[in-house]
Amino acid sequence: MKSALGMLIAILALFPVSISADFASNGATHLVRVEKGLKFNEFLIQSLNSSVSNIGSEADKVLYKRIIQHHVETNQLYFQFDLERSYAELKRTQDLLVILYSDMIESSKKTIRAELKTLGHRAIREIETKPKKHLELGYRELAAAEQKKLIADNTRPYLQPIKLESLYESLKLLKQSRKYMILLAMEYLSDFPPDPESEDFVGILNEINRAMFSRKDEFARIHFDNHFHIYSGENLYDTFWLNPALEELEKPLGEIDAAYLRPRRKAKR
Repeated sequence: MKSALGMLIAILALFPVSISADFASNGATHLVRVEKGLKFNEFLIQSLNSSVSNIGSEADKVLYKRIIQHHVETNQLYFQFDLERSYAELKRTQDLLVILYSDMIESSKKTIRAELKTLGHRAIREIETKPKKHLELGYRELAAAEQKKLIADNTRPYLQPIKLESLYESLKLLKQSRKYMILLAMEYLSDFPPDPESEDFVGILNEINRAMFSRKDEFARIHFDNHFHIYSGENLYDTFWLNPALEELEKPLGEIDAAYLRPRRKAKR
């Protein structure tokens, strides 16, 4: 009897330790998951900054602000150790990133294809081989970008990180394609005959400013975006991060993002 009672007490004594260990294990798992997710989202958000700031539409800018607002909220919940809510916000941010990446990729694809088609009619009639090579490389990068976008579209919706990785690669390839589009534009749309000293960032920029002065703002803006740089004016990431206006999350963003009820902090006594 005493032996059985002692065994029962020993078993009951183990339960709090076991439960505590489970909670600690789950907490550590959520902590690592949110921490990695925040870094991943931060990279994706900053990678979009030049495109939205330089050439984004007003709708793109509104959605970009909403994404940063959710990202700031995710960070705040993470530092408050509210990991469950923080993870939910992290996933919500990724859902919106999928929408914005997809929209900007589709818009860029149409523009690049149209520009390459127009400039290509002139390049294929050239005796010089360099324009033909630029056209070929432009189409090659465009095709690779379209393939990455197709992979993203066919990735299951709940696998946002995998989908977003393909979308980022697609956007990066489109910027590569536009680099060759810029070189073709310099060849055929310049005010003066182009003579770039090099095809690196500075060399192309100098030639845009010299030979394409009537359209230099337009092409310089694209050129900067091709290298993930802000051309001029407002850096939207910095603007929205410094003044996120998180209360706006409590109103829906059309049908794109439902209203979000922010957790209220308890007043200190």
